[in-house]
Amino acid sequence: MKYFVFSNLFFFSFALMAQKITVSDASTDFAIGIAGVKPSLQVNVPFGDIDIVEKLLKKELKDFNGKLDDKKNEYFVSLGELKELGKKQFDVYVKILGSKDSPISVIWAVDLGGAYMDKSVHAEQYGVFKKRLEKFAVLASETSIEKQIEDEKSILGELEREKEKLIKEQNDAKSDIEDLKKKIAEKEGDIQKSKSKEESKKTEISTQENKLKSVEKRKEQIKN
Repeated sequence: MKYFVFSNLFFFSFALMAQKITVSDASTDFAIGIAGVKPSLQVNVPFGDIDIVEKLLKKELKDFNGKLDDKKNEYFVSLGELKELGKKQFDVYVKILGSKDSPISVIWAVDLGGAYMDKSVHAEQYGVFKKRLEKFAVLASETSIEKQIEDEKSILGELEREKEKLIKEQNDAKSDIEDLKKKIAEKEGDIQKSKSKEESKKTEISTQENKLKSVEKRKEQIKN
């Protein structure tokens, strides 16, 4: 049993380690904006909740101060700006991969104006967008986990309330049993008292029967 528990803890810890946030290079086909395959950055969102990821991603993209369009888990920001890049405008293509039942990743490609961002050519811009994407993934993961913790706490609270209800039912039943035991003891005492009275009543009846017989004999005495 100890080995089983240790093994579970080991694999659980390994699973957590495997959930490290990683930003990697990719080539992605986008349907929104100018369609086609583009060099991009992809980050995993460990334990991500799709609704939270979508909400935070829209907020992140609005911070680019451009025009935001979205279509079926894809987003496009045109003429965006970032303080870190000065007044240079850019377009961003964004896609969410995954669902409520599968791991979530966020991908974005950046059109710097005539050329798509490439690590070997645009090192400064690449570093800025990579850092923002990684920061976003951390926030989305932490927020998702916080929600999951609250959900699990809510479930635990409900289970605790159900347990307390069961304990109360048990205590009420025990109290009812004690009350019934007292009533049974009282009734058993009543039975014993009744039996004692019954014996006394039998004696009274026997005495009364003898009196009756004595009185009936008086009729015979009169006739004689």
